[in-house]
Amino acid sequence: MADGVPPSEAGYRARLGTYLVAGSSAGVLVLAITVIVAAAFQGAAEVKATAQIVFTAVLPLLGTWVGTVLAFYFSKENFESASRGTLDIVRSVSQRLSSTRAAEKMMRADAIIKAVVPAGQQIQNLAAKDVAKLFETVGGNGQKITRLLIVDSTGVCAGILHRSVWTEMLLAGSKQQPPFNEATDNLTTLLGLPYPSKVGATFKDFITRTIAHVAETATLADAKAAMEAKPHCQDAIVTATGKDSEPMLGWISNVDIARFSQA
Repeated sequence: MADGVPPSEAGYRARLGTYLVAGSSAGVLVLAITVIVAAAFQGAAEVKATAQIVFTAVLPLLGTWVGTVLAFYFSKENFESASRGTLDIVRSVSQRLSSTRAAEKMMRADAIIKAVVPAGQQIQNLAAKDVAKLFETVGGNGQKITRLLIVDSTGVCAGILHRSVWTEMLLAGSKQQPPFNEATDNLTTLLGLPYPSKVGATFKDFITRTIAHVAETATLADAKAAMEAKPHCQDAIVTATGKDSEPMLGWISNVDIARFSQA
């Protein structure tokens, strides 16, 4: 059995293709000879007209048959070649991620733009104006940051706030009575507002529960798997042994994984 096709079926298809091409070629040849001979013996104008009608009707049909058979075989080979190429790329990407340590590609903690929760306080005690100001910071790529990591006084990552979620929080806060005041309020009100998801019911749940953690010895493949295992997760925090109670050593995002996965 070759390529998953039974020998009898593969042989039948090969014979069918051979017979069809050969028969079509023979048919065209016989038809051409017949018309030429008839024209030579009769010399009538009707023969010429008849020949034109016959060739006009039959040649496209025979050409379609031959083209269909050739297209079938060539498209089958092209599909198999493309499939093999895709599998090779997938294996190459998987091997690359599996052989690369997250610690080698992560953004180190000291290079990350982050909000620090003072000792004795919690994430909701952060001032909204300070968070807004940090979102105006330009990152290493020359653009304003789109994700703000929040750490406590010991360096443990307490949450990750994406710009899109921050925008939704501010919009929801503006509809409260009295409206949320970004200039004077802290995050207490915003974090407690409803934001239903698979990880919880509030904005705080979403910000603090959509983070994966991997050990310093983990690979990029481990980081990717950890993110995929947690709903809505797009970020992996690297710590010494992968525990969420340990200080952050670095950060890997889904964008980083996608970039390293490119062939």
